[in-house]
Amino acid sequence: MHPVSKLLYFYLVLNADDDGFVGSVKMINFLTNADQSNYDELLENNLILEPTKNGVYVITDWYAQNKIEPKIYKATEYLSVRALLFIKTNFAYTTNPDEKDVISPVDYWIKQGRDKKTPPEIQAQQYLEQFQETSKKVPRSVEETSKKVLAQNRLDKNRLDKSRLEQNRPDQTKKEKINKENNYKYINSSSNGGMGEFLLNDDSSTSSIENNATTENGENSGVNQDTVSSLFNYLNGISTTDIPKDNKRLADVFDMLIHNGYEIEDIQSGIDNIMNVANQMPQYQNEQSLAKLLIQHLPECTKQTLKQSSSND
Repeated sequence: MHPVSKLLYFYLVLNADDDGFVGSVKMINFLTNADQSNYDELLENNLILEPTKNGVYVITDWYAQNKIEPKIYKATEYLSVRALLFIKTNFAYTTNPDEKDVISPVDYWIKQGRDKKTPPEIQAQQYLEQFQETSKKVPRSVEETSKKVLAQNRLDKNRLDKSRLEQNRPDQTKKEKINKENNYKYINSSSNGGMGEFLLNDDSSTSSIENNATTENGENSGVNQDTVSSLFNYLNGISTTDIPKDNKRLADVFDMLIHNGYEIEDIQSGIDNIMNVANQMPQYQNEQSLAKLLIQHLPECTKQTLKQSSSND
């Protein structure tokens, strides 16, 4: 980089507020002889960000490089600019919410105490859970509403499969539900404790689910394939991504759950819980990553659905 650009970055860091924002650069320009080309060089190297064109600059790696004690921390006065930023797993700023390693909006992260101790993937899950709860109360945009209506129409179209399977089925008793939960004990004994720990990690191992997707003697249970097909129809009815029915690993997970006593509505509720999160995450809007997410977490989500259902009886 040009020496003036290096000097400019040094002065920007020195004059930044507690959130890494610099709003007045006239004196800095005078002291460093910097011009717009030097700012452009820093921007190209991602050393600073300019979320808006109002002359407010942000030190990209501010929180990666600095720690300010809560007792003396004072929030930036440029809150409207901060609202446009997102925090990443390395605690650097970004203006792109679709980056794979984004934790949450910066405003939420700062509100939670600028937490660097909790693993970033856990922080991301905490944000998603709160976002889902809040979004139930806040009107959605026209675009979001339209997508939801289309997905609902597809869901209604596939409800016929469920109604056919449930015809003449007697109501399930509490005792049967307890037995189902007992049957579950060997299903997921080696899987992770829930979605939060691995939700944003596309490299997470799925070996435990793959191993558990067969019966104890290592063979598929051979349950009615119409039921498995119906679960694929249900999933694709509420998802914007179609997963083909020849996805053997996901079919094995469906097969495993049915073999171990779960009703189709329990599995569908588990799918609903996962899709509530996946539909909000750009990285899960393709067949491969969505299938992987379901393979990792569907047994645990189905188990939680059963627990909630039993507690309500």
